[in-house]
Amino acid sequence: VEILKTQPSYLYQIPPENFRAVSYVIFGVLKTLAGYRAWPFYAFNIGLHLTNIILLFRLLPIVLDDERTARLAVLLFAIFQAPQEAVMWLAAMNETTLVLFTLLTLLAWFHKHYVLAAIAYSCALFSKESAIIIPLLVALLDLYKTKPLVWKNYVFLSIPTAGFIAIFLWTRTNNFMLTNASYVFGPHAILVLGNSLHRLLWPWFYIILLLVWMKRHELPSLLRIGVYLGAVVVTMLPYMFIAYQTSLPSRQLYLASAVLMTIFAVLLKPLRETLLANIVVVAFIGFNIGYLWFRKDGQFEQRAAPTTQLINSLRQHHPQRTLIKNFAYPYQEIATAAALAVPGWEPGLVSVEGGNPHCTHCLLLEWNSQDQHYEAAEIP
Repeated sequence: VEILKTQPSYLYQIPPENFRAVSYVIFGVLKTLAGYRAWPFYAFNIGLHLTNIILLFRLLPIVLDDERTARLAVLLFAIFQAPQEAVMWLAAMNETTLVLFTLLTLLAWFHKHYVLAAIAYSCALFSKESAIIIPLLVALLDLYKTKPLVWKNYVFLSIPTAGFIAIFLWTRTNNFMLTNASYVFGPHAILVLGNSLHRLLWPWFYIILLLVWMKRHELPSLLRIGVYLGAVVVTMLPYMFIAYQTSLPSRQLYLASAVLMTIFAVLLKPLRETLLANIVVVAFIGFNIGYLWFRKDGQFEQRAAPTTQLINSLRQHHPQRTLIKNFAYPYQEIATAAALAVPGWEPGLVSVEGGNPHCTHCLLLEWNSQDQHYEAAEIP
């Protein structure tokens, strides 16, 4: 953020960060208002999630023509734990902003505010590059509402799309996610897509289908199920070429979760006003809240411990040259940036073992992964 004040085009030197400019603007504003206090940043991202819930509630009655089903879908999305990183991890704020502008685009488009839709779409493209699927979502919305595709209206979306493609191709040779093979085009993507879809569906999609079959003695047609799952798959397409694992990270399932929870609500319609439906909804809410509270919250705290404990350790010492040993993360910039959160400390005072071999008479902070704390000593 500080670099951008003097070099506004800096993000174009480190693509694809240029396509996350919206997050950097938000971080810059919050830093100006709140400094390095973490809670306003987390509160803002939670606020984005709440805003997305409201926007989804505005959109779904239009799509479904059924407000009760829309209310249930929004409730399920509000507490669904699968995309928890998007809400609980600040670095994933680009996902919540992406969905914000996606919903705004769809709402504006449906109400024939095509210029506003194009503006929202442009903001989405600079929230995260996966926004490139929004024109496809718009077309699917038109088709679902049995509206003819008026191609001249799509010119409004084609302009930002063309700009995005040009910038992407111009910066692709410096795009570290491509150059370090984090994302690779190949058949591995099919495995990632299938595995991610199954993990997202498990177990509630299968439970709901079983309960519908028990109630009606028949299942929705294979075509209908295929259309439902296809809608979820569309939201995963930009991410499916991930190469460093066999399923998508939870943060990349945020938009897919909004679609899936809508499908859950639609599938539950045959059980409406039955005790069984109430039991399913209560069980779903209880499980997801409990999973977040008792399992994921602790995991996030443990995941952040090397940084939070480093900040606590720096607060216990006066500013001085400091060497971090056994730092848990591969990026030493995380350790040096932690100094910004402690008054008097500067990033230049902190280095990670291997990065400054001539650090003599320095404070040594060695990370103990078993006890989750730093042990302090002085380098002679």
